[in-house]
Amino acid sequence: MAQETWIVAEPTVIELERIASLKVSLIAGQIDIVAHDEPGARVEVHSVSGRDLKIAVEGDRLIIDHPQMRWENFIETFRLFRGKARAEVSVLVPRSVALSFGVVSASALISGLHSDATVSTVSGPVVIDGMVGELQLNTVSGEMDVRGHHGEVRAHTVSGDITVSGEVFRFDGDGVSGDVFLDLHGAPDRIETQTVSGDVTLRLDADVPAQYTISTLTGRLQLDDARITGVRGSYNGRYGALAGAFTEVRSSSVSGDVSVVHAAREAASGGSAPSGSEASA
Repeated sequence: MAQETWIVAEPTVIELERIASLKVSLIAGQIDIVAHDEPGARVEVHSVSGRDLKIAVEGDRLIIDHPQMRWENFIETFRLFRGKARAEVSVLVPRSVALSFGVVSASALISGLHSDATVSTVSGPVVIDGMVGELQLNTVSGEMDVRGHHGEVRAHTVSGDITVSGEVFRFDGDGVSGDVFLDLHGAPDRIETQTVSGDVTLRLDADVPAQYTISTLTGRLQLDDARITGVRGSYNGRYGALAGAFTEVRSSSVSGDVSVVHAAREAASGGSAPSGSEASA
């Protein structure tokens, strides 16, 4: 396999011809990854400190590696990492690049990819904009903001908040104390969340039918304008007619609140009230 390597200690620009996948591991600083419609890639290193930055090409895979440590599970490897390496990097890549991405405290922007991606952060904030494909999110305490997504999303958080908007067909998330905010368009097939104390807020388009299976020990449950009380374990209900396309909502928490709301209709009045039954766990 052909391989090229650059050990970067100062501002540098690297032009590459054909790249099909990208692996990034960064400690601190800033990284922007922006997609374009060309087959080549461009890496622009604005600054490096604490440790040299390794950039390598293995076949059609681009690797940007600051810690220079082997990792398979980024969160488990770096959640207690104390390295001081810092870099500011901008990367222009083909829109179809498959992405494996991890940062410790660095902030990041990922924009315009049309491919599957795994994105992990320990404490750094990450924004993912206009992506198409299957997305895996992992965070310890860093906030993750997914905007205008099209595809499926899976998410794991300890205490970092996760916000997702767009046309998401399926969302599967679990966490401890991190809050989850979902603003979804169309009629998602299934939304499933599990939290301990983190709150879950889901906003659906107006009149999207939904089936609810929600359990909470001490958290509050709000369905549109209806405050559901006396849950004592599990609530089963629905919004609208469950025929054709509808959204299955499954959510469980210990003390976190769960809220599901529908967007207001622009040119109509009235709406379907949630109905259902309450059962103890």
